[in-house]
Amino acid sequence: MFKKNMERFDRTVRFIAGGTLIPIGLLLLGGWQGQLTGILVTVFALLPLATSVTGYCPGYIPFGISTLGSEQPSTKVS
Repeated sequence: MFKKNMERFDRTVRFIAGGTLIPIGLLLLGGWQGQLTGILVTVFALLPLATSVTGYCPGYIPFGISTLGSEQPSTKVS
């Protein structure tokens, strides 16, 4: 699959941001009732959630960014 390029803090921030934007889009901005703004915010919130779950951000690739630093993916099985 894809090689991870995001550290835990980056993934946590994205997860919180995406998890916060979904109810805002659905409830506060009326996405649940079909308001375009609410639907767009909700769909946009799926991007940070997906990248946080996978640990891979395709937007980092063109710029050669990796927030892993010293946290390298472990291949040993416990």
